Amino acid sequence: LKASLNSLPLPSSPPLLRPPGALALDMEVFLFLIGYYVHFGASCLLIYKIWKYKSIYGLSVDTQASYLLAAISRCVWSLETRLVETKFAYLELFLSTVVACGLAFLCFQLYHTTSKHSTPFLRVYATAPACMVLAFFFHPGDDWFSMQILVSYTMFQEAMGLLPQLWLMRKMHEVEALTSHYVGLIVVARFIRMLFWAKMYFLGEHFLQLLFADVCHTLLSADYMYLWFRKLQYGGRLIYSQSV
Repeated sequence: LKASLNSLPLPSSPPLLRPPGALALDMEVFLFLIGYYVHFGASCLLIYKIWKYKSIYGLSVDTQASYLLAAISRCVWSLETRLVETKFAYLELFLSTVVACGLAFLCFQLYHTTSKHSTPFLRVYATAPACMVLAFFFHPGDDWFSMQILVSYTMFQEAMGLLPQLWLMRKMHEVEALTSHYVGLIVVARFIRMLFWAKMYFLGEHFLQLLFADVCHTLLSADYMYLWFRKLQYGGRLIYSQSV
């Protein structure tokens, strides 16, 4: 790897990835990848829901646009890290990018089926610039201009990406079943990645800025997850607007 990229969180040597030829992934890499695979599974569930109902009513187009931007960003910086020494990472990145593009296309194609959108300051044209500014000032390393800015941007954009969907569901009172499972799985995926950054912290690689993004995401969706787990346990409808 180039010297300028040595401080990226993912390419750092031993703890993250075993030397070429090793048969097993370290736990840190496993957590990172499994989080994105869960996200991919959630996206497939959402594609099925859209295909079944031919509508994006109740879904936030800004959330899908945010995840598309994050996926494109990952395509740039992930290939500069040792993470891609495992074929599972290539497969995950390809699948995640394809499904993000597919969801964005479906949202564009079926845009006429919804008239509800999140508040302006949570829309993608507001969150994307805000996340880039945050990434510029809060990223690993000491260089002002480095690939690590894109790493931070990805994490901040993904963290902000779910907020429009949560806001929209509060305004719609009852959450449709498949949509509720989609959002629940997205939060689970983010929690798994939070464990990844926490594991890195205990290994001595202190990427607190990136861990902070995942922690905030988890806290903001905590009340929804409480209701979702109750729905899984007892069944019935998920009424999100009653939670405070």
